[in-house]
Amino acid sequence: MNTPQTAAPRRTGFGRSGVRRLAIALAVVPAVVPVALLAAGCSSGSGSSDSSPQDVVNKLGAVPIPSAPKTQPTPSADESHPQLVAVGSPVAVTLPSGAGVITALGPTEDLPTPLPAKMPTQVAGTITLHLAATTGTLKAATADLSSRDDHGTDIKLTAVGPAQASATAGGTADLVVRGTFTSGAAQVTLREDGHVVAVWDFNIELD
Repeated sequence: MNTPQTAAPRRTGFGRSGVRRLAIALAVVPAVVPVALLAAGCSSGSGSSDSSPQDVVNKLGAVPIPSAPKTQPTPSADESHPQLVAVGSPVAVTLPSGAGVITALGPTEDLPTPLPAKMPTQVAGTITLHLAATTGTLKAATADLSSRDDHGTDIKLTAVGPAQASATAGGTADLVVRGTFTSGAAQVTLREDGHVVAVWDFNIELD
């Protein structure tokens, strides 16, 4: 009599190691999904690089192009509106006799040659008032100029050459004056009919 044989049970493949592998796989999936979504987003965004400049303008609107900075405007002055500027700066003036641009230049210091071991406490220097007329006549005289230092001490100015200068429309003229300056800040003032028109400040360095 044949004894029936019981077939050995078939392993389904889900042993301990199989369960462990499945758990690891499931743990990895959430980390993979965002990467895939990010990649998809990047790929869709990269397609926008094919947009033409006009498409970008239509979407964002026209972007204004900044213009180059303009040069510093020349300050304007007249008998009722004076200007304070650094020496060497031009001032556009409108005076009863004419209009144009006046610039104070200097002082040009007359330092001894060769320079002594100890610098002097005072130095003679010249200031040039340059007149450039556009309409009418611009004129200035030594009597129209005054100077003082930062202590309020007046500095006497004397003419070097003619004591007055005038320039007609389209022309120029120079008035040169001389003074003795001490080290420190100072200024030269131009007046017209007793009214201050412009003040130019400067520094004398004798260190």
